[in-house]
Amino acid sequence: MRKALSLLSVVLVLSGFAAVEEKKDADLPSLDVPKAEAAPEIDGKLDDPAWATAVVINGLLPSRGGKYQEKIDKVPTTIRLLWDENYLYVAYECTDADIVATMAERDSKLYMEDVCEVFIDPMGDGRQYFEVQVSPNNVIFDINHFCTGEPQYTETKRFTPEFGKKEHWAFPEWNMEGLKTATVRTEKGWNCEIAFPAKLLMKRRGLDKIVPCELRANFMRYDWQPGKNDKRDMIHMNWAPVQHGCPHISPAAMGILNLK
Repeated sequence: MRKALSLLSVVLVLSGFAAVEEKKDADLPSLDVPKAEAAPEIDGKLDDPAWATAVVINGLLPSRGGKYQEKIDKVPTTIRLLWDENYLYVAYECTDADIVATMAERDSKLYMEDVCEVFIDPMGDGRQYFEVQVSPNNVIFDINHFCTGEPQYTETKRFTPEFGKKEHWAFPEWNMEGLKTATVRTEKGWNCEIAFPAKLLMKRRGLDKIVPCELRANFMRYDWQPGKNDKRDMIHMNWAPVQHGCPHISPAAMGILNLK
């Protein structure tokens, strides 16, 4: 498996230096992300002065066709973004009076409990993208996604079943080198800070520092709320709505980050 991952990395890196012609949709969300004057400390507290200059996402949306906006509004989420030469910074502020988080091992199925999740496609072509989940206990689940062919999508912006079966590869045993995360419980819920390393985000551009550019990304949160018969219901929240259950195979649905 490691050998396969290495070979795929070489193929994508060698093919990634040229600019990618991107098909953009008018319904995709877009943000201008400012450059930080000073790097925020990744401690989960969100009181660093750097965050005062960040661009802000106020609230998330249900999955495509979802009917959970009323439940989502009861557990609001605020997301802040900044960047500098070394990292892309993301901060979540999650309102949650009933935190569900018991898993302790890296790469556990964190999406089965409360979690923040980020997808990033550095080139925006759907050929390689990264998935990082962080639990309230600061446990990480990170995946490297590769496609070995030109992506094929359905109307809901997920891979077609035929393409996904043959050309999409996911490597959960991979760990993102240089990733920084921190979480803190608060009176209202919990905070999560994530710093994505420049060497990874800029690799296919042949750079090791972040420069002003365009990235594709999506920001999500899963909140498991009390349901019927002592069971819990997963409330799936998105910045750029995706087909329910398909965020990991929907790079075409990612929004646009303009690093200014």
